[in-house]
Amino acid sequence: MVDHERISHLRHKIREYEGYISELEEACSFVDRTRVEIRNDNEEPLKSFDITSAGGWEGVLEDEAEDKRNEIFCGIGVTLNQASEFISDAQRIIETLHDRISDCESEIESLESAQDEY
Repeated sequence: MVDHERISHLRHKIREYEGYISELEEACSFVDRTRVEIRNDNEEPLKSFDITSAGGWEGVLEDEAEDKRNEIFCGIGVTLNQASEFISDAQRIIETLHDRISDCESEIESLESAQDEY
């Protein structure tokens, strides 16, 4: 491939990688905001909700409510962990894309230097 074609190809790849990075950063931001909302709007209020009761209902409903609360906590925990794993995976991909961009830029520099010498 002629140097200017290779340089053009590399610049195209850089723009492509930058687009992927932008999309991943937006997705991470959305997932992180959602994770915070889940924690603040669901997990924290559920922790502080008093399920104790008195009188004839005492015991049975309390046990059922505690079971439901534990089930909800488990579901929230799984979801929050999955969100954290997604963000971590996306950040590793972003780092890899930055490395590829750096490689492309280095190759462009080398090709441009070689052209300047001719």
